[in-house]
Amino acid sequence: MTEEITLTVEGEEIKAIFATPEGEGPFPGIVLTYHKGGMDPFTHWLADDLARAGFVTVCPDHFHWLPEGVSTDDRKDHLFDTRIAADLAVSRGYLECLDSVNGDSIGIVGHCMGGRNAFLGIGVDPHYQAACIWYSGGMFRAQGGDGPSPFDRLENVTCPVMGFFGNNDKNPSPDDVSKFDAALTAAGAEHEFHQYDNTGHGFMDPDHDGAYVESSAKDSWGRALKFLTEKLA
Repeated sequence: MTEEITLTVEGEEIKAIFATPEGEGPFPGIVLTYHKGGMDPFTHWLADDLARAGFVTVCPDHFHWLPEGVSTDDRKDHLFDTRIAADLAVSRGYLECLDSVNGDSIGIVGHCMGGRNAFLGIGVDPHYQAACIWYSGGMFRAQGGDGPSPFDRLENVTCPVMGFFGNNDKNPSPDDVSKFDAALTAAGAEHEFHQYDNTGHGFMDPDHDGAYVESSAKDSWGRALKFLTEKLA
């Protein structure tokens, strides 16, 4: 079952997608952090399919930080790292408090800017047990100040990570992915990356014109669900 719920972040009520599996829990939980399309059909499908796979899923609407009238094209001027981290912390805390969720088995999933957000999340919060990340661009800069970038925070990662990237992508490029790999290795974090030839950015979204690659999308999603099931069981 999927519904819209309300969370409270720094005194403000925000929308979130909430999807639950059928049957009796407790279930593992997933914080889903969305791509630049926001709460679009792709994001709803991800939440639905995670629930079908047995994960209670919550996806906060990060765009609540945008002032009225500001386009999502200008989101980077408002989606500061501290603000994203607050959304994620409230979402994880919400899952932890549910009787239907095993609070010791919570992961995080993100694509595109959500992939960056997921890396940020596991870099600032040690309470995640697994992360699945797709084509996380913008890793080398902080948003909203001069603090550490998500890349800088990889040294703090403790949970297992599975990442999925296209070898035709420029942000992140294959060289960038090699840097992520080296940083997680230096941190001692268990991780496994999958890189796909003839595949660029946004390859999982069937509504992303010219970007969707069915074989890469299906392979990565299947691997991710298996990984999350193993790590959060």
